[in-house]
Amino acid sequence: MAEVSAGKLARWPFRAVSLPWQRRLRRWHRRLAIITAVQLLLWTLSGIYFAFIDIAVVRGEPHRLPLPSERVDLSTFAFPVTSTSQITVKPRLKGELVVGVVDDQTGRTNWLTPSGAPVAPLTAEQAISIVWDKTDIAADVTEWVTSAPQAAEYRGRQLPLWRAYDVDEPSLRVYVDPRSGDIIAIRNTAWRAWDFLWMLHIMDYDDRDDIGTWLLKLFSVMALLTAIAGIGLYLMIPWRRSSS
Repeated sequence: MAEVSAGKLARWPFRAVSLPWQRRLRRWHRRLAIITAVQLLLWTLSGIYFAFIDIAVVRGEPHRLPLPSERVDLSTFAFPVTSTSQITVKPRLKGELVVGVVDDQTGRTNWLTPSGAPVAPLTAEQAISIVWDKTDIAADVTEWVTSAPQAAEYRGRQLPLWRAYDVDEPSLRVYVDPRSGDIIAIRNTAWRAWDFLWMLHIMDYDDRDDIGTWLLKLFSVMALLTAIAGIGLYLMIPWRRSSS
């Protein structure tokens, strides 16, 4: 091995550091790289998945059927609809309208009949009927969901809910709001893979929703330092090459 000529070194735009400093920089770069390598790999793998998978598939949108539009006659309502800043009127079952009235103080939506009475929750049979009408999923099993474990696939939704699925394909699940009749979520294998990789990406291993965890901040800084150390090694250490 022979060092590059003095003329070439003179043209090198960065000053070469001494050997002790080179060793220290290499040592710190190696240590940081070892610590951050696994997380950098996870960031890369999850990023590739996020980039290549269709988000509509993840959300189960291809399973939803187009809903027909309906005219609504507000004159038939027996309660004032101007007492709130936001209302929603929609069909729940065939021939049945429900009205969602938003509580301005809590932000919670209360579902009422046109007469102003609270709606009765959907039965299991009615929930299955809604799944058949609004999706292409042949659900035949329902479960009444009243609690949300940590990192549940329906987290953030107002409880209780109906969970419906086909006994022959239990991994494809539909969540139905028993008050409004809305399909609030469709969960499939693609979504669960996304959710798992999202957990690894943001390093929130509990709720999978916090993008400001201290672990994420720490490893982000360490990854930055690793990159800076690597660039420093490249720029400050003169190239060596084999003699021809």
